[in-house]
Amino acid sequence: MICPICNSTAPDESTHCPSCGAALTGPDDVSPAHDPACDSVSEFIFCEGCGARLSAEDRTCPKCGRPAPGILSQNSAALDLAAGKTASFPRLTSDMIAGAVPAPEAASDAGPVLSAFDEGATSVIDSDEVRAAVDAAPRSGSSRSGSRRPLPQQGEDASDGADPYAKPRRGRWIALAACVALVAGGAWFIGADPLGVMPGFYASFESAASDMFPSRQVPEDDADAEDAPADAEDDESADSAQVNDSTLSEAEAYQRLSAIYGRIVELQDQIGPVVETYNGQYLVKDASQRREASRGAYDLRDSLTGVLDDIDALVLSDDTAYAQDVEHMRQLATWTYNRVDVLCRSWDINLALGEDERPADHQDEILAPLREVEKVDGKAVDVVQYEQNVSAWKPVEK
Repeated sequence: MICPICNSTAPDESTHCPSCGAALTGPDDVSPAHDPACDSVSEFIFCEGCGARLSAEDRTCPKCGRPAPGILSQNSAALDLAAGKTASFPRLTSDMIAGAVPAPEAASDAGPVLSAFDEGATSVIDSDEVRAAVDAAPRSGSSRSGSRRPLPQQGEDASDGADPYAKPRRGRWIALAACVALVAGGAWFIGADPLGVMPGFYASFESAASDMFPSRQVPEDDADAEDAPADAEDDESADSAQVNDSTLSEAEAYQRLSAIYGRIVELQDQIGPVVETYNGQYLVKDASQRREASRGAYDLRDSLTGVLDDIDALVLSDDTAYAQDVEHMRQLATWTYNRVDVLCRSWDINLALGEDERPADHQDEILAPLREVEKVDGKAVDVVQYEQNVSAWKPVEK
């Protein structure tokens, strides 16, 4: 069944609309327009806003949208309010307002009220007012009231830069001083060792280290051997041959001597280019060019010095079969070194000349070291001896 008033759906057996409360009748009953419960609904309904005629089913005006009058009558339901269907309230008249709300009494004198306001006043609070408010504030019940510091007074000298609100830092400095003293005391205790516990600690640490890493222990110094008694030399253990870790075996000795021999021969072959450079450049006027030409002779002499050092560093057993080969290598290297050294001494005189001096003017002085070389049949002794023995002294494995 459809309600003729609000167009809501109602059960067929209902006698009143559940939405608006209007009486519902069948086709044989009296028309809702003549129902006593609907006396508040007039036959013609007009909009209170624009005056348009509304039908009984309209909830709002189709022209202006104003709610239809009488929608909040006693026959209206609460669902209309929940759905936002509100009705217009009666127009207020001056009599209704006067009867409902009393008019305010006029002030007899507005002077005292207006005088309380200062047109030049601002919202800045004076320090005196803040201090008065703080002093007047209740202090009981506050856990921090005892530690509150007073505000700075007007006229106080703040030129010293002190912050009246800053927290005292004396405790921080005391803690820092205590830490420094503790560290210094610990360092002094370890260094001075007043209780004499550090030697024992070092000994236990060395013992533990030797047990854990036996292969990394450093051998004792020779000073312990000097403190040994003199009669220890007669001991068989001291007289027995002790082979050092650097002592070469026979096979290693042969390999080292063969390498040294090959090095000497190689350096001997480099003497020829060095001599040619000397003959072509030692009279050049440009000092920088002569200095560059002399570099080959100095480098060759340094290489031969290294070979002699390697020969001296060889450690062979006392009964080695290569003792004579070691002397042969030393002699070959010395002859080769002498040939290069005489050139270097001549270059020393040459390069000592001034920038404006010509080497040709000092030629006799420059060639003096070469003239002092001992010769046989016009040939240097070092060259003759080297050529006679270099092939025969080649190391042979024994």
